[in-house]
Amino acid sequence: MESTIEFLEYHVGFALEEHDETHAYLRVGTEHHSLELVHDPSLTTFRYDGVGFTVEDEAVLSDLEERVRAAGHEVLPLTEGMKGLCQQGFAVVDPNGTVVELFTGFLEYAETPWPDLRPQRFVHPFVVTDRYEETLNFYMNVLGFLASDYVEDFTAFLRCEDRYHHSLAVRRADRYALEHACFIMGDLDGVMRRRARAQHKRVRILGDVVNHSASTSIAFYLYDERHGPRWELCDGHRVFTPEEHETHRPRRLKRDPRNIDVWRAASDDRTWAH
Repeated sequence: MESTIEFLEYHVGFALEEHDETHAYLRVGTEHHSLELVHDPSLTTFRYDGVGFTVEDEAVLSDLEERVRAAGHEVLPLTEGMKGLCQQGFAVVDPNGTVVELFTGFLEYAETPWPDLRPQRFVHPFVVTDRYEETLNFYMNVLGFLASDYVEDFTAFLRCEDRYHHSLAVRRADRYALEHACFIMGDLDGVMRRRARAQHKRVRILGDVVNHSASTSIAFYLYDERHGPRWELCDGHRVFTPEEHETHRPRRLKRDPRNIDVWRAASDDRTWAH
């Protein structure tokens, strides 16, 4: 775990907070943490156990709990670690076995960590799943996420109340996994400086500088199998206006490399395909 923390501090820009030999909280903004690491020597690769979402207030939390119960899902208590970090909340297991925690009053720090090319915030997890329809039904019809765009019947980009183009992306696959985690840098300069660090240390870049058509972000993806999924660092992720958030109709995009990265030269240019 120590080497993973070092990797995430240097290459992604996390600040290490509370930690011991078996557990660590890391953050990028004022929220108590953006990432929680748990040491498990039995693992041969990383495991994605859970994700948390802050909800606006007690009324929204209560409504979500009713929707979860009505859909036949078991309402679970928050994990022990989260209970002391928020005012109230509950957990539910999604169709892939991932624990989703919903809560209000998440603890925060007065200031962001000392500047060091740090991301501004965590934007989204991108998961692949062999339960694509069930996963979309859970997040959209139970938890209330909205579709921003689809790539045929293959990928869905879902947004929530922060109005980012997607706070969750789901892709059809023959397995379940966290494919990547995305963080917004403050500007393009920060993205390119992080990319330079990865190149300098010869860290693999799986998806070099790309211009996403759906979210309008410019990003790159770095990867070391010893330290989790791919880490996406981006700038310019689209934020819907309040009006767009209410009226937007999702597009159904063709599975064409140019619909993932507008800088691809042609429909058969798979220099990098998501």
